[in-house]
Amino acid sequence: MHPIAYLSCMKKQTGLFLVVTVITVCWMFVMRPITPPNIVAFEFARTVDNAITIFMQWGISGVEKAKMSLYFDFVFLVLYSWAISLGCKVVAQYVNIPRLAKTGALLARVIWVAAACDFIENVSLLMAIQEMHAGLMELAFWMAGIKFTIVGIALLFIIIGTFSGLLNRFFRTREA
Repeated sequence: MHPIAYLSCMKKQTGLFLVVTVITVCWMFVMRPITPPNIVAFEFARTVDNAITIFMQWGISGVEKAKMSLYFDFVFLVLYSWAISLGCKVVAQYVNIPRLAKTGALLARVIWVAAACDFIENVSLLMAIQEMHAGLMELAFWMAGIKFTIVGIALLFIIIGTFSGLLNRFFRTREA
């Protein structure tokens, strides 16, 4: 690819990353008032007894908020996955270390596995709210664990890759 075309593509991708990230953060603020404070505890409840304990803490209105939050999360999972995928791609292009670049390209695709896990988790939890079932709580537990692991690794890559790229550029400009 011609260097000018490459830079133009990178700028467009960086711009899209920033726009999608801002939209994702805005969506988080939309979700905040309807999300119970310990929704993650519900995602990791794993057992019917734990889920019932959380429901009792929430009360009827809290359970309804959780249900609404899970519906809103279907939009959020697309947004955060898209933002993180773009972030991994941008950082992969930004760093001047081939191994990190390959890792970023891989994570940009793997983050969609996290989105699929989040989708399955949400469906499981919505079904469990309607009729509590041990299998649904177990499935939600594992999907949440996989999702958070992948998201955590991808975000860590973005942070480390960004700092690595900045340090690389800093030392290159100091030598020049």
